[in-house]
Amino acid sequence: MEALDSEPCGVGIRGVAMAIDSVVWLALFMIAVSAVGAVTGQTVTTASGVETDLSGTPAAIGLGLWLALAIGYHTLAEWRYGKTLGKYLVSIRVVAADGTTPSFGGVLGRNVLRLVDWLPLFYLVGIVAMALSDGQRRLGDRVGDTAVVRT
Repeated sequence: MEALDSEPCGVGIRGVAMAIDSVVWLALFMIAVSAVGAVTGQTVTTASGVETDLSGTPAAIGLGLWLALAIGYHTLAEWRYGKTLGKYLVSIRVVAADGTTPSFGGVLGRNVLRLVDWLPLFYLVGIVAMALSDGQRRLGDRVGDTAVVRT
């Protein structure tokens, strides 16, 4: 595919996209917790609705499943379409650093590193990395050899 002539986008618009994608993350969290609760028998029906209260190993499994689903969501959406729902709604997309379509390995790498970029307080490492980068790239973008650009 030909290289795209697009400008890198900064932390503000990427933050809006991530806020939108947080709604998807919340839905994936609810799915993960409900699935683990159903399998372990820790889901109960009460007068106020269905409740799942995980602790110990089931809670760790629920957390791991949620992280896998969240990373999978970002990876598959960015690899297949160049964007997640949040990126689509704010008109930005993920590209390879040279402007072409990113590889599966590239988007997987950028999304696994999302966990580091997110630390220690809601993308603080990622924001600092972007501020110190020539092309507004967080650590995940550098590892995945990707960039986020306006469409």
